[in-house]
Amino acid sequence: MAVAARATMTDNPVGTRLREIRRDLDHTLAQISRMTGVSISNLSKIENNQISPSFDVMKRICDGLGIGIEDLVRSGEKHVVSGRKTVTRGGEGDFFGTDQYAYRAHASEISRKAMVPLEITVRARSVDEFDHWSRHRGEEFVYVLSGAIEVHTEHYAPFRIDRGESAYFDSGMRHLYLSVSDEDAHVLSVSHDTEQPEQIAGFMHPSARPASQAE
Repeated sequence: MAVAARATMTDNPVGTRLREIRRDLDHTLAQISRMTGVSISNLSKIENNQISPSFDVMKRICDGLGIGIEDLVRSGEKHVVSGRKTVTRGGEGDFFGTDQYAYRAHASEISRKAMVPLEITVRARSVDEFDHWSRHRGEEFVYVLSGAIEVHTEHYAPFRIDRGESAYFDSGMRHLYLSVSDEDAHVLSVSHDTEQPEQIAGFMHPSARPASQAE
C-alpha cells in the first residue's frame, strides 16, 4: 500500500528537511526506513519532492527519528525552554500539501509541542481519492472554519460537520476528511499526542465560571 500522496505543491519543504536531517544523522535511507516504518522507496520520493507525505506519514517519520513535526516542516533553531511562546501572524506559518489536503502549520517555531495545530483546506471529495487513511497516536480535534466536511473513521458511520461545528476523536482510528460543501472546506485541526490526558478543569483559571452563549 502506498503511504503518501502525489505532491501538488512545487515548493514543499518536507523533502529537503528530511534529507538534511538524515545527512545530519549520517544515516542511510535503509536506516531511516527501519526507524520509521516508511519504505525506502517512499522516503526517496519524499526527499526528491516526487510525493508529499500526509500528516500521519510525517508523524511516523518524526516519531521514529525523535523529532517534532515542526522540525520537519521548517529549518532553523526551535525554542525548547520553559515559558516558551510564539505567535503566527496572518500569512505566516509553514505550508505543505497533498492532493487531498493543503496544510498550514502554526507555532512551528516551537519544538516538541504537546499539540500540533494545523489549518487544512480539504480538497478531497471522495474516499476513492485516498490510497491510505490517516492514523496516528493520540487524539484529534477538528473545527470547521468554512464550508462543511464529512468525517470518516473506521469504527463509526460517516458524519457531517458544518461551519462553526467540531468533532473530537481518537486519532488512532483510521480517519479522513471529505469536503461536502460547494467550496473546499477550511478547518482547524489540533492533534494531541498523549497517553495521560488531563481533565479540562486542569487548564481553567480558578475563577472560571460557566458562561452563556451571549457572553
